[in-house]
Amino acid sequence: MLRKDRIVAIVLISIVLCTILFFYWKSNDNSTKTLTSEKSNDFDYYQFKPFNLTKYEINATILLPDETAGIGTAFTPEMTHEEGSHLWQLQLGRNFIIHIEDLGELTDVFQEFKQNLQKSSAFTISSIVDSDSLIVYGRSLSKQYQKENKETFHIFAVKYLDGRCYQFRNKEEGNTKTEILFMQKSIESIK
Repeated sequence: MLRKDRIVAIVLISIVLCTILFFYWKSNDNSTKTLTSEKSNDFDYYQFKPFNLTKYEINATILLPDETAGIGTAFTPEMTHEEGSHLWQLQLGRNFIIHIEDLGELTDVFQEFKQNLQKSSAFTISSIVDSDSLIVYGRSLSKQYQKENKETFHIFAVKYLDGRCYQFRNKEEGNTKTEILFMQKSIESIK
């Protein structure tokens, strides 16, 4: 009888140890994800490469999709900036273009943009992502102006880096939803 009690005790202890180890590994797995994934809902940045913006007078790094992302990105990002200017254009292939503008110490740019977007009578806006400093939205001409129902996707974000306000947006004519979601992840990765 004593031997049977020992076997039951060993089985119970084994179950408890396995449960503890499982929860330990599970919590450890979440904490070992990439540093940038913590900001954007555990997004896996395996198809992204870091690009240093410091040499272009912006003290930050951004993660950009590589050629395996499937959105037509180039191997080498191109940054267009005239020295002394407050405008930059970050281009990675034909369609992945982010316009960056240094707005200095302005603080209400994002709220103003959202208010103006909501007041638009020329466009129908459908919000995809809406946070305190980033908005991703679909835009199509209002029914009275459109010949065909074509929706383009846009992003507008504001980041504060070294006490300065920077505005990030895509090209005016818009992008596909897939491209814009990659841009969103890139902008969210800025540190």
